[in-house]
Parts: sequence; structure tokens; C-alpha cells
Amino acid sequence: MEHEIITFLNQLVTVQEKILDVLKKKQALLVKPDKESLAAITVEEERTLILLQQTLEHREKILESAQEQGYKVDSIRMVCEQIFPNPSEWRLLVNAAQNRNKQIRYLALANWTVSQKSLIHLTQILEIIETRGQGKTTYTPQKVKETHSSSGGGFVDRVA
Repeated sequence: MEHEIITFLNQLVTVQEKILDVLKKKQALLVKPDKESLAAITVEEERTLILLQQTLEHREKILESAQEQGYKVDSIRMVCEQIFPNPSEWRLLVNAAQNRNKQIRYLALANWTVSQKSLIHLTQILEIIETRGQGKTTYTPQKVKETHSSSGGGFVDRVA
């Protein structure tokens, strides 16, 4: 069981590295959009997702096996604390996985934020096109809105 857990932890760290790599590539593509490259990164994301799914299935098998052997199985960390007499064997790998998980969450949030800003910008452009630049826009400051003579709602107002 010890060898299987160490193998799993190494597999997890490797998959997390691939996820970080994909997220970093995607972040660069989101900042400087390139349709072909974004389409290509989607394929890479799907492959990485399959690897992550396999890793999660491996984790479940380890936890099931540990439970059958009578260990408490709330987490891999808990199983490691019960199985390994020397914590240094597994603690570095678990800590590395936790640190990469934080990095993944940060990069995913950053990429989501960039995507949302792009969507807002696109919505503003669509609103300008729809109102032909004549009506009140939803993103114009209040003082400027009062000077417009048109009272027609913009694209964003109608969708909202």
C-alpha cells in the first residue's frame, strides 16, 4: 500500500504540473487572443482533464483499499499518517500537491477574470453597435448619462 500511495502522489504532482502548464498557456492566449491557438489549447485541456480523472479514480481505489484494511479514510493525508512511520516519506509530496492546487486555483481565477473582462468589453461593443452610439449606455458614468437626450435602453439593459 505504501508504494501505491507514493506512486499516486507522484502521479498527482505530475498531473498538476500539466494543468499549471495548460493554464499558463491559456492565460497568454487570452491576453493576446488567437483563435487557432485557443482551439488547440482546448484539445490539450481535454487530454489533461482525462489524466486528472484517471488520477482521481486511482485516489478512490487507494481510499477504498485503505478502508478495507481498516484505516480511517477521510483523505490521502489521513491514510498516510496511519500507514507511514516516517512522515518525511510522504509529507513533501502531499505539501507539493497542496501548493500546486493553490497555484491552479489562482491561475484558474485569473483566467476566468480575463475572460469576464473580455465578455464585458464585447457586450459594450455590441451595445454601441445596437444603439449606433446614440443612446444611453449602461457603462457611462451618471453625470454623462444625464446629458444624453435619448432615453432608449441599451443592449445590456434589455438582456439584464
